[in-house]
Amino acid sequence: MTYVDLVLKRLSTDDQREALIGGDTRLTRAQARDLLFRLADGLVRRGIGPGDGVAAYVGNTPEAVLLTVAVHLLGARLVYVPPEPGPSELRALVERAEVSGVVVDPAFSTRLDGWHLADLPGDPVERTPADAFTTVMYTGGTTGLPKLAVHHHDNRWAAFADTPPSNLLCNTLITHGSGAAATQLALVTGSKLVLGPSTFDADTFVRLARDEQITVTMFVPPMMYEVLDHPECPGPQFGAVLVGGSPLAPKRLRQAIERWGPVVNQAYGMTEAMAISMMPATSVDLAKPDTLRTVGKPNPLTEVEIRDDNVWVRGPFVMKGSADHQDWSGCESTKSVSTHTRRGEPPLSETADGWFNTGDMGHLDSDGYLYLNDRSKDVIVTGRTSDNVYSRLLDDFVVTLPGIRQAAAVGKPDDALGEVVHLFLVAEGPDVDVDRIRDSVVAELGELYQPRGVTVLPQLPLTKVGKVDKRKLRSLFR
Repeated sequence: MTYVDLVLKRLSTDDQREALIGGDTRLTRAQARDLLFRLADGLVRRGIGPGDGVAAYVGNTPEAVLLTVAVHLLGARLVYVPPEPGPSELRALVERAEVSGVVVDPAFSTRLDGWHLADLPGDPVERTPADAFTTVMYTGGTTGLPKLAVHHHDNRWAAFADTPPSNLLCNTLITHGSGAAATQLALVTGSKLVLGPSTFDADTFVRLARDEQITVTMFVPPMMYEVLDHPECPGPQFGAVLVGGSPLAPKRLRQAIERWGPVVNQAYGMTEAMAISMMPATSVDLAKPDTLRTVGKPNPLTEVEIRDDNVWVRGPFVMKGSADHQDWSGCESTKSVSTHTRRGEPPLSETADGWFNTGDMGHLDSDGYLYLNDRSKDVIVTGRTSDNVYSRLLDDFVVTLPGIRQAAAVGKPDDALGEVVHLFLVAEGPDVDVDRIRDSVVAELGELYQPRGVTVLPQLPLTKVGKVDKRKLRSLFR
């Protein structure tokens, strides 16, 4: 039984209960089920069947959510298209995925041509869900060119089938890993799914959390920081808050727990390897700072090993490989998945026996808790002996200093040392004591971590999925 079966089961009961809300659209379960079948019929009329690829270039709308389910209903291959690239790169990415059709929402973007989502629905023809389908997701692209990660369906959602419904607010794009997971979780549990705008806005979050009586929500860290800093930040109304997708500063996690209560769960995963670990709110002890730093214990279905300080994982949540150069006629088979890439991209760090190198550096303590030091590509190599500066360690420390809201350390090219540490900051006021920051860093972390430059910005640049865009920060040095 796939998640699609569970979704149809939920949408077939309590017809008038609200299921999907986004913008001015509000759909009951009956209306959502009807539209789901109509979207599937529209795809069939355009020649889509089992194994065919459908690219989705859409924003956060109820229609877009149901489109993704409709593709899987037919046993087709769903390809999530990221919003960051320009038109030429978008077309190249779609070409790489070898799809039979592209569905676009002009209200979201006009940078890609395809079948208009609003024109897609046909007749409400009821169909039995296919027993196999594939999802292709692009990586976030913060450290390099996006890659195509292939995931096959599994029964991971079966454990949530009897979970009571909630009011869930999705903040990230539904074409991003966390957004896709949030929408599927809501539909499987029969929850009221409220979609935030395609571009996150803290004012809108505050309004929706209040008006829709939100009890469950998911963030990437910069989004959560904006809400915590908002003058009308909600109080302890949530039953569960999940945060992940990029490093979370312990100071900010503490602030969230103090504001909302012991409901803030820190998750660790990525497009290529989802659901690696979880630090549940009930395991966090504010009197023990290390419990604010760990990303928890590995998922029981996921194996984690540390090799040369790198985090390697294996299990059902790990992608089956890259979609480049595929013969999609056998997309249900793992034999069709290759780890080769094209146009000079580095090969994916995956072994023949299913182990995947996350690109994160970390360690496991004696109790089995996983700690992350940095992304391997975000490590700053500096000093006369080319030592490693872990930018996450520096980021987390700087935000503990008075008046600093956000921090991002990157390596700035340097003729003598290769790289030097440069800090980008978001501060509470216009006056920032750079000397005090440098002295504090040296006193806490040592001379190697000393920032050689500091830039104060009104806000840190983010990717479309809400992660701090360190690649854009590095580009400011050119």
